[in-house]
Amino acid sequence: MSNAPPVEPGISRVPWTYADYEGDRQFASTLARGLELLRCFSPQQPLLGNKDLAQRMQLPRPTISRLVYTLVCMGYLAQDADSGKYRLGSAVLSLGFPLLETFPVRQRAREGMIELAQEFGGTVAIAVRDRLDMVCIEVVRASPRAGHPIDIGRTYTMCGTAVGRAYLAACTPQERQALLNQIQVKAPDQWARHRERLMQSLAAYPNTGCCVSVGEVYADVQAVAAPLGRLERGELAAINLSFQRRSLNERWLQDVVGPKLLALARRLN
Repeated sequence: MSNAPPVEPGISRVPWTYADYEGDRQFASTLARGLELLRCFSPQQPLLGNKDLAQRMQLPRPTISRLVYTLVCMGYLAQDADSGKYRLGSAVLSLGFPLLETFPVRQRAREGMIELAQEFGGTVAIAVRDRLDMVCIEVVRASPRAGHPIDIGRTYTMCGTAVGRAYLAACTPQERQALLNQIQVKAPDQWARHRERLMQSLAAYPNTGCCVSVGEVYADVQAVAAPLGRLERGELAAINLSFQRRSLNERWLQDVVGPKLLALARRLN
């Protein structure tokens, strides 16, 4: 039996099927497999062997061995001396940094994020979409990292979190429906778990300008989020203020915290 730590609730790092691209001659399957292999690693599972990767990728071990060998040669994977398994290499970090630098909103927002985090004692984060998840591009916290740390580069379920719901609220009706359809098909467990509260939050958004999530992904985490509109790169973003290990209070999030967060979001638009 595997001793791997549990995966974060609502988040699957397992690559999607390539069925969407079947018959597409422009689609480079080998490249896609290599990139998807890198996505199998997570903070919960930083070390994976060829057998682990073969199970997650649903590919033969000889294919995995070739992909791993190539990624090690390129610096995107490194072998752990003790276990013989693999971990992400420093080249992955070098690849991501230039992307972060294309988000000037991170610098513009930082002062306001610090003020808000200190005022309420929470964590403020800006996130953009990563497929059917949200990935943080900037984070400011009022206190040291807690039990469910939020950090740059971490991904969170779109339909179960306040920031994901705020993102969906900012989409056009056509964009939103397309994403909801994808969630139902490709993340049915998430959809079943969060559908009711997701739709309630989206229905309330026109009156509040914010979306909330209260104890839905983690029992001791609550958050409120607002859309940031389209960033300089043209993609939608949302800003989130979350709290851990304090009494859950949806009314406080909506009536007290939400307006302050919304004011910051409007200044940044």
